[in-house]
Amino acid sequence: MFIVMIAFWFLIAAAIILFVRHWSHGHPEHHAHAMPGPVGDSPIDVLKMRFAKGEVDEEEFSKRLKLLQGDK
Repeated sequence: MFIVMIAFWFLIAAAIILFVRHWSHGHPEHHAHAMPGPVGDSPIDVLKMRFAKGEVDEEEFSKRLKLLQGDK
């Protein structure tokens, strides 16, 4: 009987975990951090957003901006 109770609670916990994982993967906010912005954002807009977030420093920002604008 003890083993049946352990198996029962294990199945309940597994079901809850699977439900939460499934719900979070299907939720739109879950993937918001993976994409830099809306599909229409230009590469320069994405670079500006990354600079604003602190993902690139000023030197790297200037270098990449010149490349994107065609100034070599």
